[in-house]
Amino acid sequence: MRKTTSEIPYKPSAASSAVLLALVHPKLSGYPLAGALHLFNIAMMCITNDSCARPTTRAVVNMLTNPPLSSPTIANL
Repeated sequence: MRKTTSEIPYKPSAASSAVLLALVHPKLSGYPLAGALHLFNIAMMCITNDSCARPTTRAVVNMLTNPPLSSPTIANL
């Protein structure tokens, strides 16, 4: 049985923010970091080794349509 969104083990961290900043193209500076980090975190949940721990398509759509509140821009970090 698949887990619900709240049961998915991947949690954002300072390390994931650092990885994201290393991957983001410099031309994207000034764009909100929250959106990019949100997409990155969803992607990380989708590629976890344990297939039962991956979010369902419905959960992914829910996460994509309910983005987090704004946070610092890429240029500010």
